[in-house]
Amino acid sequence: MKKTIKKRSYTAQTVALAITLPNLAFAAGNITDLPTIESSSHTDNSYYKKNSSSDKRAQSILNTPRTTQVITEKTLKEQNLLSLQDALSTTPGISFGAGEGGGGYGDKITLRGYDATSNITADGLRDTALTTRSDLFNYEAVEVTKGANSVENGAGQVSGGINLVTKSPKDHDFNNLSVGLGTDDYTRITGDFNKVINDDVAFRLNVMGHKNTYPGRDEELKRWGIAPSISFGIGENTKATLSYVHQEDNNDPQYGVPYYNGHAVPGISNKNNYGYTDLDNIRITNNTGLLKVKSEITDNIKFNSVTRLSDIHQISTISAPQGTFCLANGMAPTAYTNANTTGYVKCTASGQYIVSGPRGFKRDTETKQLANDSNFKINFGSEHIRNTLIIGGGFSQEDYTLKSGSYLNNANGSTSTRPNMDIYNPNHVWNNTTNYIQADSRSGSGSLDTYYGYIFNNTKFGSHWLLDLGARYDRTDGVYRDINGAVTGSQNANLFSYNGAITFKPTHSTSLYISYANSQKPTIGIASETCTSSAANNTCNVKPESAVTYEIGAKWEVNPNLLLTIAGFRNERNKVRIQGADGFNYVLDGKNYVNGVEAGLVGNITPNWDITASMAWMKGKFNQTAANGVQDFSKGDYVTQVPEYSGSVWTTYKLNSQWQVGYGATYQGKMYLSTHTSANNQTAQVKSEDYLLHNASITYAMNKSLNFQLIGRNLANKVYYTHIRNNGWAMPGEGRQAVFNINYNF
Repeated sequence: MKKTIKKRSYTAQTVALAITLPNLAFAAGNITDLPTIESSSHTDNSYYKKNSSSDKRAQSILNTPRTTQVITEKTLKEQNLLSLQDALSTTPGISFGAGEGGGGYGDKITLRGYDATSNITADGLRDTALTTRSDLFNYEAVEVTKGANSVENGAGQVSGGINLVTKSPKDHDFNNLSVGLGTDDYTRITGDFNKVINDDVAFRLNVMGHKNTYPGRDEELKRWGIAPSISFGIGENTKATLSYVHQEDNNDPQYGVPYYNGHAVPGISNKNNYGYTDLDNIRITNNTGLLKVKSEITDNIKFNSVTRLSDIHQISTISAPQGTFCLANGMAPTAYTNANTTGYVKCTASGQYIVSGPRGFKRDTETKQLANDSNFKINFGSEHIRNTLIIGGGFSQEDYTLKSGSYLNNANGSTSTRPNMDIYNPNHVWNNTTNYIQADSRSGSGSLDTYYGYIFNNTKFGSHWLLDLGARYDRTDGVYRDINGAVTGSQNANLFSYNGAITFKPTHSTSLYISYANSQKPTIGIASETCTSSAANNTCNVKPESAVTYEIGAKWEVNPNLLLTIAGFRNERNKVRIQGADGFNYVLDGKNYVNGVEAGLVGNITPNWDITASMAWMKGKFNQTAANGVQDFSKGDYVTQVPEYSGSVWTTYKLNSQWQVGYGATYQGKMYLSTHTSANNQTAQVKSEDYLLHNASITYAMNKSLNFQLIGRNLANKVYYTHIRNNGWAMPGEGRQAVFNINYNF
């Protein structure tokens, strides 16, 4: 029986509490670690979510003048999209970067041609830790906003951002339990339990346990999590939600196989592992607490506040596949150059992988953050002109520590001998003694304090015209220190971001818009970044980079539950940090752009037929990559990591009250991987290979409480590569996988 929370009115008390809570959290300092689990929740039965979760937006997605894709919980569950990278693979214009041997391992995202690794937010607050977001069990949606978006979410959002929406208690009871079994040792259990305790309080618990081997390979992935949350109806129109998540991962690193000049090295199996499986490991511990307060002070004034305290600890030990791969014919792959257009050089150890680079390399990182964002949304105006004003601000305090070193050392401190491996059948076990030595030169700590304020206004003129304006000011103060506490780089920055858009609505269900926005990014944009002020390499004094986005688009709500969108855009980085003509000081002389068109269709075509589909065409060029007076070899090159064509479709059809079938396809087009230098300016830019994947599902509902779901991914077992580090390595994409889920609701 459905319970609904009744509410009383204590509005003034609520607002006072909401304003006080961030200060209380700040004073509290470190929080104790709690246990966590994963969630399989009460799913919204639609692909089309009409409104963004952002408290900084005044309009529905139909009337928002920018490209916004919401990947709903229904979409995630029906396709068995478990990680953030799984979810983002269904939106066009995205590619993923390789884990660096010494530069960190995590979600490295390129969006519309530009790095978006630090453009991830959770509930509207920036989450800048470099980590792998392996499981979405405690999120009800992934929202992707395309185009410059610093005005909404802060520094560096040149090409857009990704927002994760945390699950929260609902106003009725439900219990969902899901068990999954599949190929590649796939085992998963999730629970989502919601209980209305009384008229004022509701509680929700999401739990998760998971393990599998990477489809088509042997790397093992294990994790578990728990996420309790509780909501209080403090007043008649006020709700406060307190939530917490604890998740632990214990995974094998995934670096893949050697990859040169746009393709994997011929003759080498995509299943090979060139690391040390008895040594390499990635352990992640995530503890995050969240407080949300929403209050309707009057019919026309709403107050929203969100505060997050997080601690993300990642310890990785990796052995990247770096070195010389001497094939059986005595040739080793190498980068194309003017002097060598074959892509191979002679080598002496035929059939051997001669190891080099980071081996047994450990990175121990911890990112702590306290952040708050609060605003008032005010509606006012006359019959013919209506305004929604959003005014607010917030702060973020990030602290980052890094300890790195190597295990492959002898007791006397000398480097251990690292034997070669058989290139075709590598013995990927170290099976030797280890002696960890910390590399102080690679260790240190950083902090970044950010304080900001913003104002947005949406004006509706009659029934046909909308004007959106926004402005934001950020003050950042970043410092990086070496292992002994000495400052190695510091930078203060004042950032001003803005946007503007005009929307014309020919009918209630259509909108035509044109928008403009900018973005700014300082050298120290997150706590793990640093700058140098030495005479030979000065990056601390350079002003923030800047970029702008132009977009023109149309949206049509074909029926109340189906949205069709199309937009043309230009992302333009007009001031990029590059080394100056003197070879020492950096200047803002770099310029490049990406042009594109993106279209989408999401929702219910008929009551029985659902679809979510999107596609994009993109191409960009470097206008300038060297300072005036320096020969610019990359000028005119195409921007790298930009798939020219990309798209995804997922559609389901209910055959009757019990059976549903689904089919999906994902296409990733070719993208440029290299740029020209003095060594290769006479060769063509290298391209990756494109790929097309097919997925399908069958669902049988035995009754209202119990259903069975069979999901097949990469049905053709296509061999493809992602996370490409050209002339280095790439990760083979997931092979064919089958998962059988049992879902029970009670």
